[in-house]
Amino acid sequence: MKMLIFFIIFCKITNIVLMMNISLSDYDERQKREILRHSQYAWKEKQLTYYVDPMLDHTEVKVALSRIAKETCLTFVQTHNYRESLFAYIPGRYFETNLGKGKEIPHKIFLPLRAHDIGRIMRETLRAFGIDYEHNRRDRNKYISVSPRHILSNYRKYFEKKHPTVTITYDIGYDLRSVMHFSLYEYSKKTGKVLHSKDKLMSQFIGKSQYLTFNDAKLLNSKYCSFLQIRHPVCRNKGYQNPRNPTTCKCLPFFFGNQCEHIVPNNAQCTQRNMYTALYIIATRRLRLGPNCAFFIRARSRLRIVMELRFDTQGVQRPIECNEDNSIEVKYRNDLSISGTLFCPNGRRLYIKSQENYIVIVTRRIPNNYILHIAYAQT
Repeated sequence: MKMLIFFIIFCKITNIVLMMNISLSDYDERQKREILRHSQYAWKEKQLTYYVDPMLDHTEVKVALSRIAKETCLTFVQTHNYRESLFAYIPGRYFETNLGKGKEIPHKIFLPLRAHDIGRIMRETLRAFGIDYEHNRRDRNKYISVSPRHILSNYRKYFEKKHPTVTITYDIGYDLRSVMHFSLYEYSKKTGKVLHSKDKLMSQFIGKSQYLTFNDAKLLNSKYCSFLQIRHPVCRNKGYQNPRNPTTCKCLPFFFGNQCEHIVPNNAQCTQRNMYTALYIIATRRLRLGPNCAFFIRARSRLRIVMELRFDTQGVQRPIECNEDNSIEVKYRNDLSISGTLFCPNGRRLYIKSQENYIVIVTRRIPNNYILHIAYAQT
C-alpha cells in the first residue's frame, strides 16, 4: 500500500509536467494496422489446402490453423500431395515466408525443425495472407525502437517499414502483443537486442503470443471475411461484422448485445460485481477469479487510475513464466481492443497507470479459485 501511495504521488507530479489529454474520440487520426493493398497479393479461396512436410510436426500446424479458423471465415484442409496444396509448410532455418500471394503455388512457409512455436506458425500463415509484421508499421517509432546494427544482415528486409502505397490501413491500433510482432531478439547477432519496447510493462510479452489477438483477427477478417452485401448492425466498442454470422457483430469478449453495447456479467466462478469507481481515496478489493470474467474500474472523465495488483499465492503453484494460459490481462491503454499486459500469480506485484479514465481486468483462461487483491485511486 505504501508503494501505491508513492506511485500516486509520482503520477501526480508527472501529470503536472505532461498533461495527458487523450480521449477515444481523438483516436481516428492515428494508430493503424497494415495489410497489402493490391488484390493480386490476396487469396480468393476461403478454404485452403495445406501440406506439411513429414519432417515437421503436423499437429502443431493443425493447432495453429485451427486457432486462425476459429476466429475467421477461413477453413483449412490438409493434403498429403504437395502439388495439390496452396500452402506448403516445409523445413527451414527460421520461421519465414513471403508477404502475400505470389506467382509460385504452393506458397512455401518455412518452419525450423527443432523450434516448437504455434504462435510463430500462425504469424507466418497470416503473413502468407498478406498481413505484414507488426513492427513494420509506419507508426512503430511511437512504441518501439529498432537496433539495425544487431540484425543479421540477410534479414534486415523483415524490419523495413512499408510505404503507404503498398499497404491499406484499417482503424486498428499498434499491438505489442500481436501474434505478428517479432520478439526482442529475433534475427539478432549473438545476444544483441533488436527491438526495444517503449512500454516496459509489455517488454517481456512481445513476440510470445500463442493466440490471435482481437485485432489480429479483426484485420484478417477485414480483408477476407467482410460481407458487404449482408446487412448487420452498427457495431460499437470496436466490434465488427461477425465472420461466422455476418448479420451480427463480433464483440470484444467482455461486451455483448446487438451492437456490442452491453458489458458481459460475470459467471458464478468470479466475484459477481464487475463495475467499480475510482476516487481520490485509495480503495481495496478482493476479487475471486475464474475463466472468462472481467472487472471495470472507472474514474472521472479526464482523470487517470493508478493501481496495485497482487495475487494471493498461498498454496498456489507459481508459474515460471507468465503466458496467456496462466495470466490475467490488464487493459490500461486508450483503446480497449489493444492487448494489455499479462499478470500471473508469481508472487510479485504489478503497478500500473491507465492512459484513459478506466482499467479493465480480463480473465480469459486462468483457472478457478484464484484470489486477486487490487488497490486503486484516481489521479
